[in-house]
Amino acid sequence: MADRDSAQGGTQFPSGSAARDEAVVLLIPAYRPSPTLPELVREIRDTDRFRSFRSIVVVDDGSGEQFRPTFAQLEGAEGVTVLRHAVNLGKGAALKTGFNHILLNFPQAAGVVTADADGQHAVDDILQVARVLVEHPDDMVLGVRAFSGDVPLRSRLGNSITRSVFRFFTGVGIVDTQTGLRGWPQSFCRESLPVAINGYDFELECLLRAHHAGNGTLASVRQVPIKTIYLDNNQSSHFSPIRDSMRIYFVFIRYCGGSMMAALIDNVSFYFAHGLTNNIVISQIAGRLVATSVAFTVNRKLVFRSDARVLPSLTKYLALVTVMGFVSYGMLTYLHRVTGLPIIPCKLIAEGLLFLANFSIQRQVIFVRTRRNRYES
Repeated sequence: MADRDSAQGGTQFPSGSAARDEAVVLLIPAYRPSPTLPELVREIRDTDRFRSFRSIVVVDDGSGEQFRPTFAQLEGAEGVTVLRHAVNLGKGAALKTGFNHILLNFPQAAGVVTADADGQHAVDDILQVARVLVEHPDDMVLGVRAFSGDVPLRSRLGNSITRSVFRFFTGVGIVDTQTGLRGWPQSFCRESLPVAINGYDFELECLLRAHHAGNGTLASVRQVPIKTIYLDNNQSSHFSPIRDSMRIYFVFIRYCGGSMMAALIDNVSFYFAHGLTNNIVISQIAGRLVATSVAFTVNRKLVFRSDARVLPSLTKYLALVTVMGFVSYGMLTYLHRVTGLPIIPCKLIAEGLLFLANFSIQRQVIFVRTRRNRYES
């Protein structure tokens, strides 16, 4: 999809004192950037006294002919490569194009630092993220904003909601889930290439994968405080608050959709079994058996995207189903006896109360991811 403009566009910076594996590559995805982009790149090159960046790669994500002069100023610059998309494919696609180029041309770099093209990341913050990535090449590094002071309402509100939802579904506190200033280890860049997401939600999906690579902890994510900068009330941003936020939140919806489907199958099976037998125990077992046969595969492959071995995961999952079955049975019989409500509403209340516990145990214990270690080995 990408066209490498200049035959010698991949020129590297002089090595200086930095060893080959003690430098990173800067990647800037750009869609209809401001005329100040070349100035930003020059400032980064001039300020990078320790040669933290092996090279700078800029991806023109189908900006069009009127932005050609802006990119033309970068094509002849030392250590700068310009890649192009014929049409606008989205920020995620631009990042993957850059990752692929860097993995092929700079295989021994410590990783990749991504920064936005709108000038809202301070140069010293970009260099600080690069230094942290060099020091911790196995961890994802996030340049996180404090969102204090004069921050546009859509940015403050959008990050607050996404941060809260992220914590709710993962149990991890990320200060700035929407930051574009990130340090990506090579293993994470490689893992991101097959991700079938091309918009702004690509970065959030990769953050969720980084979370699972750390087996549900913050061990694989480092947060570096950076300045909060918004130019012209963030008018240069191509982020659509409604459209792109919905795409981002759809990533989270997937994480509970599989469990909700399993709960629906369980309750429907319970309803029919109870209608035939009028026996709570038999109906509970029937519902669990039918739901389990579907839920295990759905949760493993679609919800948590685990690559842990099947047999250990299935054993732990069946143990969880058994324990939760007894707990659910006790809760619904207690509710039915105390409140006098019909069995089905009591069943729904009990399952609803257990939903978050089930989700947390499956996320943290049963459906963990091991693919990161496979890449590192």
